[in-house]
Amino acid sequence: MAGPGEFGTRERLQVFPTPLLNTSTPRDGGPLPQNGQITLDRPVKDVQGCDFFSDRRLVCDADQGRVFQVDLDRALDGRQVGGKVTDVLKLPKISKCSGAYEAEGVDYDPRTRTLRASMLSPGLCKGATVVFSYHWEHD
Repeated sequence: MAGPGEFGTRERLQVFPTPLLNTSTPRDGGPLPQNGQITLDRPVKDVQGCDFFSDRRLVCDADQGRVFQVDLDRALDGRQVGGKVTDVLKLPKISKCSGAYEAEGVDYDPRTRTLRASMLSPGLCKGATVVFSYHWEHD
């Protein structure tokens, strides 16, 4: 799943191909076919985005800086699949301003094993985005 997520409390994730970067998507835009649906073992709230670690593991972030992984019962094949949610970390909240922070997305680079997650500062500091990078190993 790339890009923005669904807001509110959800018990599923929808998976779509990445526009433009994926050769199976229309070059001139248009509707994207759903590649799968993941039914989660527990609800998640305000998911901003996810990226695949492997064919059976995703890492996701949600508002307020929650980062979690989803382990799939099997690789995506177009049919509904189950996913186990595990909290991984909370992003630090670094700002002179107070209020609600908003996660801005997550990206995993398998070549460098780097996980990047960004967070938008609250209140009057909105517009200042902090990007956190972690060396991330997975099994």
